[in-house]
Amino acid sequence: MKKRRGIILLFVVLVLAGTAVGQQQLFMVDIGGLPFGRAGVKYEHMILRRFSVGAYADGHFMKYSGVSLSPFARFYAGEFTAPESFFVHMQLTAGTFNGPLHYRQYNPVGKDYYTYKKDESFTALGYGIGIGRQWMLTYRTGLELSAGFQYMLRITEREIKLEGVDHPGVYRLNGLTKGEPVDNWYLSGAGGLIYVRVALGLGWW
Repeated sequence: MKKRRGIILLFVVLVLAGTAVGQQQLFMVDIGGLPFGRAGVKYEHMILRRFSVGAYADGHFMKYSGVSLSPFARFYAGEFTAPESFFVHMQLTAGTFNGPLHYRQYNPVGKDYYTYKKDESFTALGYGIGIGRQWMLTYRTGLELSAGFQYMLRITEREIKLEGVDHPGVYRLNGLTKGEPVDNWYLSGAGGLIYVRVALGLGWW
């Protein structure tokens, strides 16, 4: 855990350090996640001809509510240079959330699962990679379309022991293990494995 936090801290420091140099900057509002319970803003700072750093700050609603911050490093690889071209980027994400946690207990006799759900506040850490395209519609107005894959690990109890219920015993948190039900956390919203962004905003040079 300490090693993971150290890597995240180093990444954030590098992103923030990048904002101290360069001139081209973009501030955008992201509405692409609204159908999935997410809305946010993006700040991006071009520091080299094909390289930029920045961060998304998102608010989450629907099944899981909360806030998250995703610093990123982006490489522009298209015909044009940053910030108007095709790009690929890597990001780290940290957030705090509130929502349902689903646990299950396997029943070897009936080959079925007993389930248990509780609402709880928890933090999550993750990483992701994305691709997209950004256009400068006018000298000051930009549009970003992007999508990517992310994995968000919930920092909470992996196992709980229940007593005084119909099926007492040890229950394990649903995840992505083969042969087990995929948790709703990974299907949509804050922890969704696939994300889409549509951002529109202003730039200044």
